[in-house]
Amino acid sequence: MNAIDAPEQRAAQVSSAELKASGSVPILLLFASAAVWLLPAWLLALVCSLKFHIPGLLAAEPMLSYGRLRAASDTALLYGFGVPAALATCLWLLCRQGRARLAAPAVAAVGAVFWNFAVAGGLWGILRGAGTGYEAFEIPRALAPILLLSYILIGLCGIITFHHRQAGPLYPAQWFVLGAIFWFAWIFSTAAMLLLWEPARGVLQASVNWWYENNLGTVFLGFAGLAPIFYFIPKLTGRPLHSRYLAAFAFWLLALFGSSGGMPDGAPLPSWMIGVSVAGTVLTLIPILAVGLNLYLTARDTPSTVDASPSLGFFWAGLIFWIIAGAQQVAGALPGVGSLTNFTWFGVAQRDLFRCGFFAMTMFGAAYYIVPRLADPRCNWPEGLWRAGLIKLHFWLTLAGTLIGYVSLLAAGVWQGVALDNAANPFGSVMRSTLMAIRMSTLAPLLLFIGAAVFLVNFALLLKSRGCGCRREKSSTCESPKEAA
Repeated sequence: MNAIDAPEQRAAQVSSAELKASGSVPILLLFASAAVWLLPAWLLALVCSLKFHIPGLLAAEPMLSYGRLRAASDTALLYGFGVPAALATCLWLLCRQGRARLAAPAVAAVGAVFWNFAVAGGLWGILRGAGTGYEAFEIPRALAPILLLSYILIGLCGIITFHHRQAGPLYPAQWFVLGAIFWFAWIFSTAAMLLLWEPARGVLQASVNWWYENNLGTVFLGFAGLAPIFYFIPKLTGRPLHSRYLAAFAFWLLALFGSSGGMPDGAPLPSWMIGVSVAGTVLTLIPILAVGLNLYLTARDTPSTVDASPSLGFFWAGLIFWIIAGAQQVAGALPGVGSLTNFTWFGVAQRDLFRCGFFAMTMFGAAYYIVPRLADPRCNWPEGLWRAGLIKLHFWLTLAGTLIGYVSLLAAGVWQGVALDNAANPFGSVMRSTLMAIRMSTLAPLLLFIGAAVFLVNFALLLKSRGCGCRREKSSTCESPKEAA
């Protein structure tokens, strides 16, 4: 096991002001659009949750039926918030760790604008009934090429930036960044080809959709969320990463095994495909343990710095949720467990914990660190640009919403599985017995929506005060910082 230099030690020789200002327009645009898209994503999720125990809610309007609202909510969360936030974080990390300016920032900004227009058009098309019907891939057929082209424009800027990096060993966070950028382009173009442009026949469409959904979550969102975790936890704790080799081991195993799962037990597919999927999902437990052990050994015996750094609490919470969600995914893939939990709330609880607990919390942590450094590169205390009270409120609202939704749906899913396994229990009575848990889970999107609104308000206040200088604890004068990169 070897220790490698912390990222700030390796980049100390470079002008911090230049690095922090690099790519400010496209990266801030991506973060801002991601923050805005969270509001409709969780508002629509709230309405969907209400419809479970208020069936007559908005029932007279076809655009507001449960199926369309759920598809629109997932699309806003994954493509409105998820991909832009991931790209913003990845571009910043490539500039920061490569010690290079963002290549063609105007091109990246154009790509971001077209991406958001395509997502907005996609949501309108879904509500009008033009969705594809594929889970996590509801974007209408006509808009898929625009999304792909927009992503390629932004991704190429990142790849060129990486090419122009200063010589030196790659930090593990850069592996995850490059993996995420390439992975989404590959799986999105493949899924669009086989589902929309030249559709596969029969059950192959379902298998392609399962493959895409699994790779989008487990690998792309996983890589994009782990990249800032591997960068910021060593940096903010002031400790070098415990082992570069353990990080490489986790990266390649997650790419190998994480990409092969997703096929549900009992699907009408050849048994070897189901077997490979189950084996791949179960083996993801190895990189999960490797990442957890590596970061635990990195930060152990260090004093808590959560209060000093508002981002660190989000990263630790995101890492813990990633481990829990990954372990639950492994458990659900086991035949003995899957036979009870298939077609219950068990899988929904795992998916929501991964998206809202791991990925969203990680992106919030990255935004709280990156945004003030881009908004005002001269500020000597960037964290002071945020409203500390709003950060704490946002953290606890998001944490409470995630936990309430997860525990409620997990309990409902386990109860459903056990009760339905007994043929003497009528289906209707089993469903009615979970209504209390479903009502409790409605608090989750409500709290998450309020948290997203708090985050957006804090973001807007930061941008508003951008030209007023930085607020410091003892002095109102901003100097050129010598903060480590």
